[in-house]
Amino acid sequence: MNIEVIKQGILQAGEAVRKAGPTDGIITKDEGRLNFVTGADLESERILMEVIQKNFPGHLILSEETESDIQDILSVDHLWVIDPIDGTSNFRYQRDYCGISVGYVERGEPIAGLIYDPFRDQLFYGEKEKGAFLNGSPIHVGDKAELSKATVYTDNSYDPEGTRSNLEMLLKVNPTPWVLIRGSAVLAYCDIAAGRADVYAHQFLKPWDNAAAFVIIKEAGGVIKGLNGEEVTFASPALVVGNETLVNQFIEAINN
Repeated sequence: MNIEVIKQGILQAGEAVRKAGPTDGIITKDEGRLNFVTGADLESERILMEVIQKNFPGHLILSEETESDIQDILSVDHLWVIDPIDGTSNFRYQRDYCGISVGYVERGEPIAGLIYDPFRDQLFYGEKEKGAFLNGSPIHVGDKAELSKATVYTDNSYDPEGTRSNLEMLLKVNPTPWVLIRGSAVLAYCDIAAGRADVYAHQFLKPWDNAAAFVIIKEAGGVIKGLNGEEVTFASPALVVGNETLVNQFIEAINN
């Protein structure tokens, strides 16, 4: 898999996001609070889909902003999974913490992933058995061994009860670790992969949050498990990620 052409596409999409106005072309979705699409989302998606369709004809695409008729995303031979802007609320209100995500999946297994932070010009990427990188330099998850001293990320949900559920999950950890909510799942994953934070836990993730990030996390030495310690796929909504020691401690803490 030659991801160089996707690197160029995601950088181009990032340039479009930086140039766009945060309120340009806003479309409010019917479901959930603060759930909307901006013109920047749609332009980023257009650029990425054109690059994929031109260079990988016959491959299927699953994107957050476009309805799909794919029946079983885990059985597709060649699937690209796109989130044109993850953290649209941050973008909309000029908090400048959002990411563009492109993952390549073969029959349910993420093979390559790229996540770009357009406002910090940071490109995270990974390929199966080839490592994980930030702007060309190798990255690795942190080595903390005590959950009480860890920095733990979670996120809001479009459903207020989802946010409450995520916070209640973290309150089961005692002593309570340092908790952050940043508003972009894909960049939270990247912070874990780069050792900037230690654990990310969420119960309501989507495939476009996970596909690219799974590769980057695993290639950076991290593990991804369900909240009961079970194996997961990129379609699983409830996950915890980090180094294996902290992930196991987190699972034990929330289930006791």
